[in-house]
Parts: sequence; C-alpha cells; structure tokens
Amino acid sequence: MNLNASNYVKSRKKLSLTRKRVKQILGCVVSSYEKIITDEVKFDYSKRGKIKHEDYLRNRLVDDYLENELSLIENGTEHFTANKEVSEEYKSFIDSELHNDPIDIHIVDKALKKSWGDNTKPYFAIECKRLGVITDYVNDTKKFTERSYTKLRLPFEGQLGFVENKSWNYKIVCDKINDNLSSNTNIVTTKQLEPLSVKDTFEGSYSSEHNRKDKTPFTVFHLFFDYSKIVLN
Repeated sequence: MNLNASNYVKSRKKLSLTRKRVKQILGCVVSSYEKIITDEVKFDYSKRGKIKHEDYLRNRLVDDYLENELSLIENGTEHFTANKEVSEEYKSFIDSELHNDPIDIHIVDKALKKSWGDNTKPYFAIECKRLGVITDYVNDTKKFTERSYTKLRLPFEGQLGFVENKSWNYKIVCDKINDNLSSNTNIVTTKQLEPLSVKDTFEGSYSSEHNRKDKTPFTVFHLFFDYSKIVLN
C-alpha cells in the first residue's frame, strides 16, 4: 500500500470513528428531550427573566438533562465536557479577519484525541434555534460555510431546532429547510436533509452535506424537537 493510500485509509477510519462518537452525543441530546417529555416538564417563558428564549431552552436542556446523559456513557464523566456559550476563534472567508464564535452547546470529547492527535482538543458544536423563521435556521448553516476554525472543530456540525408551531411536524420542517437550501445561492449543498437514525425511538433527526467557501466538505446533523406542548408563552 502506498503512502497516499495508507493516509486515505487512516483518514476514513478517523472520520468513521468520529461520526460514531458524534452520533453517540446526539443520542444523549435526544434522550434528554425524551426525558423532558416523560417528566412532563413545562418551560414558562414568563420565568426566564432577561435570558433570551432560545438560551433559556438551551440552558434547561444542558443543565437539567444533557450533562447527566453524557455521564451515563461508558467513561462519559472522564471523556465528555459540555458547556454553554463557549467562544472559539475562526477566520472568516468573507473579510479574512479573526472573529469569536459564541457556541450554544460546546462538547469536548477527549477520547477522540487519540485519532486526531494528542495535542489537539476536538470539539463538537451544536447551534440552537427556535424554529419560527426558517431562514434564521438556515443562516446558521450559511455561517458554517464562511468560517475556518482555529482549533480542531470536527467536520460535523450540529443544529438543534425547537419547534413551537403546533401545525408543524418533522417532515414539514425538513421540507421547508430543503426548499430554502434549493434556492439559496450562498450555500453549496451537496446533499439535502435526509432522515438519519440517531435513536430508534426518535424520528426528528436528519443530516445534510455542504461545502465551505474553501471547498472543504462538512456534514450537518439536524435535530428537531417538538416543544409545542412544552413551552408556555
């Protein structure tokens, strides 16, 4: 096997392992949502104080449920660190300047250091949006295409949509986003949203594939949570 072929095999194994670990993280996010349903929790916006609506929902998900779900994975307490509003640097393809990127859910997986390099700190980012205006949600995908991240941000992005519209189901949301991507000239989409199995008990998970401005490919994992009966306006 020549050197290029060997590197190709190593790269495929590394991406395969990373994808598996990321899906494990997404499974914990879904389990958190399912426990919110089981616990019959209600989030009352009148009690959020000065916190933004989507930040309030994000805080409850991470602080009250996700941290515990990640700890239940084998060696989860040792390997996973989940934080909110962590800033990471990126260089913009638009103005070639350095910027700070405040990440809604920032998850470090120390177990991936072996495959990506001991001197690296691989992290997985999840952006959260209340799904009302579809263009706002798609705009996060657009941001991913315009940025080159300074640290080792995994070639997988996470997007979490809180669906509060009672007349929208997962398929409607998926179709609306795909319609927007089809007409969006600012995003190179190589594969539109397609169903992705993250957990057998959950149907609101999808994946899509895109290119950054430097033509680097990346995958977006989408989770849509029905919050229409959970939030109190």
